[in-house]
Amino acid sequence: MWCRVAAVIAVAVLTRVAPAQTTAPATTSASQPAAAAVEQPLKPNLKFPTKESYEREIGEPAVLLDGKHLWLFAPQRKSKEAGIIFRSLTAAYDELYRIVGVHTKYKMIVYHLPKGWGGTSECVIEYDYGNLDFDKSEEWRKHKVPHVSGYIEEMAHNFVGTTRAQFGWEMIGWSVGVKVTQRVAPNPIFARSVQATRAEQAKTFARYKQLGNLFPPELEGNLCDRIHAHVLWLCEQRYGPNFWPDFFREINPQRKSLDGAIHIKGEDNVRNERCRITVDCFDRMRGLQFKRLLAQHGISTTVDVKSLHPTDPKWNRKLTPATAPSTATG
Repeated sequence: MWCRVAAVIAVAVLTRVAPAQTTAPATTSASQPAAAAVEQPLKPNLKFPTKESYEREIGEPAVLLDGKHLWLFAPQRKSKEAGIIFRSLTAAYDELYRIVGVHTKYKMIVYHLPKGWGGTSECVIEYDYGNLDFDKSEEWRKHKVPHVSGYIEEMAHNFVGTTRAQFGWEMIGWSVGVKVTQRVAPNPIFARSVQATRAEQAKTFARYKQLGNLFPPELEGNLCDRIHAHVLWLCEQRYGPNFWPDFFREINPQRKSLDGAIHIKGEDNVRNERCRITVDCFDRMRGLQFKRLLAQHGISTTVDVKSLHPTDPKWNRKLTPATAPSTATG
């Protein structure tokens, strides 16, 4: 479940619209040249693969906006708002592809449902109707920008998931999602939200260091990736604007090894192997000395944070394992 952190002029919209055209990115992509021609399938057993099946679910007429890489479903009475959001998300997909260099495993599907749960799984994003109510959106009322940062973060998690990169729970996806929202839907309200989130991450990091590299006992364990987020932000500031595209240039050639980790026994060990490869990729980036930085701050270079089970009441609040991880293969 990827939803913990997520805090364009419309044209006349029909029940289906032609796929949005895209242009070549102005900056160098991390992708292989042939990747742009990929034909993505829909996720198998998609709950609502057609406008008609979606209409039956919501009990009213609907609109389906279908692009090359992204489909969006919404009630027809919100077709204008859906079109504005669709344009922003199409631009966000293109920017994510420019940064990450690979397409998502399946076409991205965005459902608006009466009780959408506000998260993503296997390239399907669900939200309720709230984001379609532009009159209630401060971003739209004040700046004529739709509230799309949540969708973009969820898309970013799917891009990262396709690469199999593993570090800091959700913080690679969150960090990339922030960059993309800043590019395609910038506004002062989102900027203040990111600033406040980064300030809270820095505060938690300072407390962590004060305690001798122990996660603060007053915070819930599932917030421990604030430490990773702050470290990644320090690295991004040090490295410069190409930090994320250059990282994915390192990670994408490791896809065979990252995929192959699935054959290791135990989910923790699968994550740990992918974490080790991911950390190696960060460490190869010019001037970062990533492994040294992690060691300095008491963060494991070989064990993924989720494998430490920080939500377990018995977790020792450390970001390094008590014992060396097993890598037995099956």
